[in-house]
Amino acid sequence: PGSEAANKDYAYPRTPEAGNFYVPQTDVFSGESLQKRLETARYIGTFIDKFLLFETGTSLLLIDQHAAAERITYERLIRQMEKGAVEVQPLLAPVLVSVSAQEMLVWEESQEEFKTVGLETTQLDDQTIAVHSQPLLLKDLEQTLRHLLAGDRVTMRDHDQIARRACRSSIMSGDRLSAEQCEYLREELLQCLDPLTCPHGRPTVIEMTEEYLDKQFLRTK
Repeated sequence: PGSEAANKDYAYPRTPEAGNFYVPQTDVFSGESLQKRLETARYIGTFIDKFLLFETGTSLLLIDQHAAAERITYERLIRQMEKGAVEVQPLLAPVLVSVSAQEMLVWEESQEEFKTVGLETTQLDDQTIAVHSQPLLLKDLEQTLRHLLAGDRVTMRDHDQIARRACRSSIMSGDRLSAEQCEYLREELLQCLDPLTCPHGRPTVIEMTEEYLDKQFLRTK
């Protein structure tokens, strides 16, 4: 994967203010060597539908599939938002979501911001919001809406915060992925500008070396 492809589809903010994005050079990341090892690692399986396992040299690399999916979705979504061109899918029939009084208040104050992420919504009654379209990048429509409604008016003015909340409905722990999907997730993660952490600060990849495992088994050589 190269930076040229990443420059087209991925981005993240320099500051919390919307509309101020940049493409960093890859050598600024302290984990570049881990990223390089992930590029050439061989996929060997999954563990409890939560971690993707890759081997490289004398190391085992584990990808947290949810954290990785969040990073991929976040960067692609925020770039689409910056361009004002979020890919959406109109719904043949609206999805009705029951909401609390607090969630309804957030929705009433943030309707325009919901449109920036591809959610066309209307109020059906005092306790129900109807959703008429959804962004193609996001998996679970109702969960996406609830993550956004958990914010507040100030938060919803910020493209970065909208994307961070929305991306929580990406591929989840417990979702069973095929080998092809796991390989694809690895490739998409490597296209990201910051592939080693999720948008909320958690690592997407960790490494377990042969030396570490030898110590766990009290091996001397």
